[in-house]
Amino acid sequence: MLFHRFQGAVSIFFLCLCLSACGGGENSSTVAGSGDVVSVSLETACSGDNGDSCGAAGATSYAGQGIGVWSYSNTSQSEQLVSVSLSGLGSKPVTLIYTNTGDSYQPMPSLTLTPLYTQRSQSQQELPEARPSAAVNRIPALVRNFKPLLPALTTEGARKQVLGDTSVTPQAIGSERSWYVSVDDNLIQSRQATLRRQATVGDRTINLWLENTEYGADKVSDAMLDTLLEKVASGSNAVYTQVSDLIGQPWGEHAYTSLIAPSQPLDVVFVNFVPDGAAYGLLGYFWSANNFKKDAQNDFLKYSNESLSVFIDTETLYLVGSLGMTDQVSTLAHELVHAVNFYQRNVRQGSSYAFETFLEEMSAVMIEDILAQRITPGSNSVKDSRIAGWFANPGFNCDFAFWINDAGAQCFGYNQAGSLGAYLVRQHGVGFYQKLLQNTSSSNSLDVLTNAIAQAGGPSLATTLERWAANAALLPPQAPAGFGWPARTDQGINLEAIDGQIYASLRNLPLTVPSSLAPHGGSFPFQRSPNWQGVYEEQFSLPPGVALTAVVQ
Repeated sequence: MLFHRFQGAVSIFFLCLCLSACGGGENSSTVAGSGDVVSVSLETACSGDNGDSCGAAGATSYAGQGIGVWSYSNTSQSEQLVSVSLSGLGSKPVTLIYTNTGDSYQPMPSLTLTPLYTQRSQSQQELPEARPSAAVNRIPALVRNFKPLLPALTTEGARKQVLGDTSVTPQAIGSERSWYVSVDDNLIQSRQATLRRQATVGDRTINLWLENTEYGADKVSDAMLDTLLEKVASGSNAVYTQVSDLIGQPWGEHAYTSLIAPSQPLDVVFVNFVPDGAAYGLLGYFWSANNFKKDAQNDFLKYSNESLSVFIDTETLYLVGSLGMTDQVSTLAHELVHAVNFYQRNVRQGSSYAFETFLEEMSAVMIEDILAQRITPGSNSVKDSRIAGWFANPGFNCDFAFWINDAGAQCFGYNQAGSLGAYLVRQHGVGFYQKLLQNTSSSNSLDVLTNAIAQAGGPSLATTLERWAANAALLPPQAPAGFGWPARTDQGINLEAIDGQIYASLRNLPLTVPSSLAPHGGSFPFQRSPNWQGVYEEQFSLPPGVALTAVVQ
């Protein structure tokens, strides 16, 4: 892959409430003896007028069927008290979600957690074969963190000379060369490989190189190489064609003398990163240092392969059967997005427009989801692994804009990116994704994401994060508009529906209340039971910048 605060408690007030009006605005009031803390009520967050599945009959009642969603967001600069009063629930539990939509940590009030429901659909399907816990791309730090500052533009005369220099010595099948390979955080090795397969797509040659010691009937055989060529370059749903047609070329004309020629072929280099007889670990990477001409005086560029290249692990291909091939095809698509972003954003627009790690990685994870039905039919790594991990860790109280690469961490970045990215593309479409990658409205990645959502007709980033967090309630594809992971067909691309109910056995609701909520989407989901009359009433303290959402289904 390309790249790579407060503790406090607020007393909670439990009051007997009989409320019938929406919260906020003219419905707010000041509670006597509460230090002039404003008291508000939840508002309906969905509507049944458009024929969707909204089960909110009003601000204080559930219709008895469908999915009811109510919410209130504290946009003030001080604490507010939010009243929740819902009737008509029968025995259905209420899932409540605190979500911090601001940009700073906020203290959580003290709460007493009641026993949690185990919510499981009668028609629950089982998840596809789970990815092994080791199936995490362990990118070396120097590769992920390399975010180069491009040299200054050349003079006009030199610029013309560079653009005219398209000479690249073609390689013939059977050719050999050595490749610098980044194995871990501190080790770069030279590996010998042979060009085994080759194809031409449009104006670009695509070379498949294989490390010499990995060629053989019990490793990467000729039959596997033929399959790889089809999946990478020659098939109707080949990864290179699908990615470049959707988001653009990974290399081309530029105005920098320190970069490789515009007509460079794409070299896909299959190597055994760590020959330990085990699949997974480091699956693959794109390192933009290879797009620079070699510089012996530079600690990174002295290892440049002077190539538009992506490196893919071989042991994962042949040690775990068809799942390994599927995962590596998905990995290749992911890494190609990093290559496209480097060229289209860093090189063509300027290094200040390079995405920060969270958005760079989310954009690459999203392609695995968007193209899944074409390049890995029957398997979707985002559905099968990323969202599953988001429910299981749990990864709810996390700042999605703060990238964490530790697969064992609660806030593992790929799980955050997969869950949010899948939500965004299903709510706003493939066109939103394309324009996100082209968006240069700011050099700040959070601002870019906010602007891209707005350009797609979506709500504020705060509302987006609140609605995304509501997925902790195991929302089905038929959730009200703006919620869940519904199916979508856009530009001929089918995005499958993702049913939150299939993760019921994986969902790991937190058992303790955190001292604070992380910014940018940090959330805390929990559940409450209605009384014997099907009524639930309670009042909660809500810090500034925090939203409270209630879901009944």
